[in-house]
Amino acid sequence: MLLIIPKYYLWFNCPQLGILYIASNLKKAGHEVSTVDFTVSTNSYSLIDKEIDKHELVGITANVSQACSGREIAKYIREKYPSKKIVWGGPYPSAEYEKLIPELADAVVIGEGETQAVDIANGTPFKNIQSLAFYENGKVVRNERINYIEILDNLPFPAWDTVNVRKYNFPGKIPGYLIQTQRGCPFKCSNCTTFIHGTKYRTRSIESVLTEIEWLIKDFKAKELHFWDDNFTLDANRVKILCEKIIRKNLKIRMTLPNGIRADVNDPEMFRLMRHAGFYYVNLAIESADQSVINKLGKRLDLTKVNETLDSLIKYDFRVGLLFMMGMPFDTKESLVKTVEFASATKAHHAHFFVVTPFPGTELYEIVKKNSEKFFDYGKTPINFDVQEERFINSNLSNQELKHYHRLAYQKFYSPARIIKMITKMIRDGGLLADFHFLLNCGVKILINGHR
Repeated sequence: MLLIIPKYYLWFNCPQLGILYIASNLKKAGHEVSTVDFTVSTNSYSLIDKEIDKHELVGITANVSQACSGREIAKYIREKYPSKKIVWGGPYPSAEYEKLIPELADAVVIGEGETQAVDIANGTPFKNIQSLAFYENGKVVRNERINYIEILDNLPFPAWDTVNVRKYNFPGKIPGYLIQTQRGCPFKCSNCTTFIHGTKYRTRSIESVLTEIEWLIKDFKAKELHFWDDNFTLDANRVKILCEKIIRKNLKIRMTLPNGIRADVNDPEMFRLMRHAGFYYVNLAIESADQSVINKLGKRLDLTKVNETLDSLIKYDFRVGLLFMMGMPFDTKESLVKTVEFASATKAHHAHFFVVTPFPGTELYEIVKKNSEKFFDYGKTPINFDVQEERFINSNLSNQELKHYHRLAYQKFYSPARIIKMITKMIRDGGLLADFHFLLNCGVKILINGHR
């Protein structure tokens, strides 16, 4: 199968773990795999032309930021290689499959897709594959999902041999790799898509995770690992056991949690062990500093606990980032001011203020779609996260007001004193030189424009 990662526009890029799991499962089942990543290749269509004759199946993965590019790629393949079967997967097609079938897709995998990819490659009839949408008798048919993958240890490790991690631009020591130790989150925040991994909390065994870490260090010379879990600290005892074993095995590796952990999980002993094991950077997912906005998101976060968690992380010498969303349909100028003031008053080293992009398939998307006069069509217009453009009309905020508070949030947070504090911490962490190229590429752009 030829696996394709469409283009997206963001201030950093990194390998997509989902497609690497698809690749490893296909290879384990005896199928040949090629990958073309439009995010790092300048001659991607030429690479498709070079590789496609080896394959009867083409797989395209996409989130909303890749939807437009993915559609263009599918159209190119349909017109030039009409005999090839096109299968989509990922958050965007999982929610919008009816917009793709049959013109741009023969089938769409809804949600988690390792077993479905193998079934399709093995020639299993579409009607016999769970959680698959396809065209039959003049209409789009969707098979319901029977179950998610319960035993994650059965999945082979991601196929890192199919990509060159040095071509990507993301922070940390090089080479850095992504790792996932669990899937699923029981919380049902209205802004989050849960149909990929579901709401059931599923974990890999500690031994499986340790084996993968050792494999990445030995075979790929990994210097840094970025944990890409849905909810890493949900089970604090599991985290403690993992960290104790990393310490006992003396695995020398830097580790981060870029996906964000809950900001109300304050377990000092867990943080102490994480830091000792090699974790040095953690993002706290806060979203807003207005409790009423948090409540409407369904996040079940008590904002009064955030600084307690942050203080514990600072105590154990973490570098800490904060994750916020700005421009939600229930945001007002007053709520944005609260977020700006709250963030700038914290002891955190970094903050990321994302202007809201409602994801298809989420409750937030349906709220916006119902109440907004203008709505961004992800499949027709590419999303550029490096420029400011409205996704929908917010009756509480003008686009100019949103732009103002978005920029103000960055400018107020990254004061000269904060920047000195951040650089000093990076020097102490041994990460300043590792991140210098990344910061050079991205830092000025973010400070001037913000990002979405």
